Amino acid sequence: MLFSIIAQTGGLDAAQVAVLDLQTGARKVLVRGGSHAHYVPGSPTSTTLLGSEGGHLVYAAAGTLRAVAFDLARLEVRGTPVPVVAQVVSTSVGGVDAVVAGDGTLVYVSGGGSGVGAQRSLVWVNRQGQEAAIAAPPRSYLYPRISPDGAGVALWIADLESDIWRWDFARATLTRLTFDDAVDAHPVWTPDGRRIIFSSERAGARNLYWQAADGTGAVERLTESPSQQDKTTVSPDGTRVIFGETMPKTGIDLMQMMLDGTRRVTPLIQTSFIEENGIVSPDGRWLAYEANDSGRFEVYVRPFPDVNSGKWQVSSGGGTRPLWAPNGQELFYVSPAGALMRVGVERGPSWGTTVPTLLIKEGYVTMLGGNPGRLYDISADGQRFLMIKAGDGSGQTAAAPSLIVVQHFDEELRRLVPR
Repeated sequence: MLFSIIAQTGGLDAAQVAVLDLQTGARKVLVRGGSHAHYVPGSPTSTTLLGSEGGHLVYAAAGTLRAVAFDLARLEVRGTPVPVVAQVVSTSVGGVDAVVAGDGTLVYVSGGGSGVGAQRSLVWVNRQGQEAAIAAPPRSYLYPRISPDGAGVALWIADLESDIWRWDFARATLTRLTFDDAVDAHPVWTPDGRRIIFSSERAGARNLYWQAADGTGAVERLTESPSQQDKTTVSPDGTRVIFGETMPKTGIDLMQMMLDGTRRVTPLIQTSFIEENGIVSPDGRWLAYEANDSGRFEVYVRPFPDVNSGKWQVSSGGGTRPLWAPNGQELFYVSPAGALMRVGVERGPSWGTTVPTLLIKEGYVTMLGGNPGRLYDISADGQRFLMIKAGDGSGQTAAAPSLIVVQHFDEELRRLVPR
């Protein structure tokens, strides 16, 4: 029996396809970074290495359908997964709207802009809501992080490679920074701009790694944990990494790792609720984050690093994905409708803010399915926001979803994904 493993808060890119032997009870993971698999039998007359029991697994990943050869006798995948159908509408539980019938017929819902792996464009949006296009080619951009010098932006591109890339504003070039076959996501710059820290599944569970921002040198692993770690930030003084870790008993907690050579990991905020998207204020005094201890996600602030000495709610009526202004005098967050909200931060020895107000109305990709990371960033002068926009930037409305039927899809699989 095939089944999907989808963490409550892990998102589509953290899902797994697994198999259960109903006779022995043994189970094992077949595919990481995918879900909702179908087994498509091979030809009864096949004389390939897999024999007559060889077929394919077709599964969902990053808004596409991928396929990989599957040995039914050994319950093992063979070879490298291959994308076979792009731009399939994503579902709310991390899969896609697609099904393969027993006779090899594929039916799916095609949608150009709704999937995790759909094309999107990058734009600047000022405080008056005026847009300025960025010349980066349309890709499935997520989690943009502007470099400390403002010269470029690191992003996760959730398409076939699922890697970290860098866009250079002056040169107008898009450069790939990571090359592993596994998912590399959630990039963040160190304050000196020399390194990029990111989450990767290249050794199994998603852990933290870093590498030189210019692409030189080797990738180095920072943490070793059986649990998923992502949604990362670095303290302004560069001494510690703040990240979320999915723990077996307490769900997602905020953790910190020291960058003093010891790389010691300790809990920062750990409760039975979800705490994530932590980010430290530019002056190093406050930690903003989101949590659902009230029954819905709200944005909170605590003193930093002594997080247990106070707690204040910032958002009103729900909020996620906080971000500080570069001068520390404002805090932004995403409303449940997807709009960008603003609160002014009062100067003084204790915490105080103004009432939340609307800054940028909804219409940008600020929330996306099971991907809870922050999907926007702010310029160094605090006057423009780097936003993600659905579509290719042409301004044309995406085509309405269509129901597509592909007959003899099993034969197409044998051509596209040799066994």
